[in-house]
Amino acid sequence: MFRISFPPPGRKRRVGTLLAVVCASTLVIVLGEPSGDDPAAAAPRATRSTPVEPSQPSAEASPAEPSATPTPTPTRTPPEQRLDDLWHDKGWNLSDYSASEFVQDACDMADQTDFLPEQVGESVPQALAMRAASQKSGAEALRAGVPLLCPKWTKALKKSLSGRYDRWITDDTYDIGTSPAQIPPGAYRTEGDIADCYWERTAANGDIIDNGLANVARKITVHISATDSTFTSEGCGVWTPVH
Repeated sequence: MFRISFPPPGRKRRVGTLLAVVCASTLVIVLGEPSGDDPAAAAPRATRSTPVEPSQPSAEASPAEPSATPTPTPTRTPPEQRLDDLWHDKGWNLSDYSASEFVQDACDMADQTDFLPEQVGESVPQALAMRAASQKSGAEALRAGVPLLCPKWTKALKKSLSGRYDRWITDDTYDIGTSPAQIPPGAYRTEGDIADCYWERTAANGDIIDNGLANVARKITVHISATDSTFTSEGCGVWTPVH
């Protein structure tokens, strides 16, 4: 402990200064000074820093990519239009029909013939051949149009245009020959519930070469010669070639 004595009244200022020095010294002794020998005290205190991750560029900050221009989808011309364009280019003569109408009618006819052959009384190639022969440019239109509008009948059409197809005979009188409207020579047969069937082969001068009348029958076969002029059938059903 330090003993403090109070000075006489005439020495107040000096005593006050001395008292301040003594108090400061006492404070230093009590608190203590950092020692120069203590490296921990002498060294600056390390501060711990938190690592900062580099900021990622935001999507909004990046320049916008130019939008890709969509590729236009090519329009496909309908087959009917393609056929009619060809009709105009080629100048086909189809009377009052457009090419698409003419060919579509032939396609429908082939479908009906295939579905009800006995009622129609002709084969599909025969129906197509008759349709082709009905107009001056019918064969050209069907050759180009059937693969577009009814491709399933393309093979039948080839038979039609080649002339090598079966001709069926129904109730009518037919000329003998090789055109689509004629009947080629050969053997023909009709089968089923036949009643009151009359058939007739005729020469060019009108004479009857051969004929027959069947009141009831299940099968009838006739042979048409190349020298025959016509063949007539009444109530006999459908005659088909015998192969």
